[in-house]
Amino acid sequence: MDFLHGIEHINVQSDVVPVNDIVTAVIGLVGTADKGEANVLTLCKSEQDDAQFGTKGTIPESLKAIRMQDSTKGSALVFVIKVKADTETVTAADIIGTVSEDGARTGLKLFATAMADYGFEPMIYIVPRYSALTAVMQELIAINNRNETMSYIDTPDGYTFDEVIQSRAAQGDFSTLTAGQKLLFPHFLVANPDYNADAAEPGEKFLNVPMSAYAAGLRAKIDLEEGWHASSSNRQYTGVAGMDISLTFALSDKTCESNLLNAAGVTTAVNMYGNGIVEWGNYTAGFPGITTPDAMECVRRTRAIMKRSIDLASIQFIDKVHVTQAGIDLVRNAVNQYLNKLSGEGKIVEGECKYNKADNPIEDLAQGIVTFENEFTPSIPIGHLKYKYKLNLNNLGKIE
Repeated sequence: MDFLHGIEHINVQSDVVPVNDIVTAVIGLVGTADKGEANVLTLCKSEQDDAQFGTKGTIPESLKAIRMQDSTKGSALVFVIKVKADTETVTAADIIGTVSEDGARTGLKLFATAMADYGFEPMIYIVPRYSALTAVMQELIAINNRNETMSYIDTPDGYTFDEVIQSRAAQGDFSTLTAGQKLLFPHFLVANPDYNADAAEPGEKFLNVPMSAYAAGLRAKIDLEEGWHASSSNRQYTGVAGMDISLTFALSDKTCESNLLNAAGVTTAVNMYGNGIVEWGNYTAGFPGITTPDAMECVRRTRAIMKRSIDLASIQFIDKVHVTQAGIDLVRNAVNQYLNKLSGEGKIVEGECKYNKADNPIEDLAQGIVTFENEFTPSIPIGHLKYKYKLNLNNLGKIE
């Protein structure tokens, strides 16, 4: 009997479904260390977590560089994979890793388990001192193509300016890099903590280290402080004393070495007139082959992060929302609310989720296939500022 003498409560599903940004300040690091278990995916959230990998090897060196970029807004999350001890010889095969018949993974292959185990994955991959190995580089490119992430590739230690420019030519060492990679040159000089000026053998005053860990830490810092849409170019590095190679730089000089590097799709660093060492370059290694904004790192990351955020929010629609006007409106409105939020935050200029009847024939709808079109305008950094100057002699007539 459908009879009640009293009060009935009915839960009604909300027609507002929030879409939240994913975690973006996440770095994937592969290397060597004097401590820690090999070929285990380990999440490091702080210096306390980092300590388990000791003090020697590329992993401790890189974690220290990343933590130097920390701010009051937080610290990068770093997935760490140790492949060998710092005293062992490392090959490209060690870095790339394998997948066994029982599903056990090593090296870079281990990162495929991050999403299932932690609910998020690296957005930036670094392999300091080994990323320039051809096989490692190709594996990173494959990873970036699959999940629309970024890898920061270091040029080899001792590379000259001419060698970097030549490496971007058709047959060059870095000619196959795409918009999913950022090629970094030169190396940084950082203070050697073991240097003792008063000792009989004081040691080296500065250490020569790759840029990638510093660049990844800086990118994470910008994500936390300003947002993932902001460019990392012209942002200051912390803990860097200089570069191992001096490069010419002038803001209005198209032929200075720093500008020529950027024109070849190479990200560099410059001493910005008393503002310290800053990263310099908006474009990925996809430039100049790609000249649209897609070749800019911040634009590529904007699209990738939007996709992931919408994916996570859309899980609740699969199989639970039906092909009705109300169902279509629910999905479309949820995405539009997210795009409006991004626009209000300055992360994009504008965006809209559309349902086009032409994209949704009855045959598709009858099988539960629904297509939406997401159109957006990215927030593009000003990389070339022009001022026009004109002499106005008419003002001479105002003299009395």
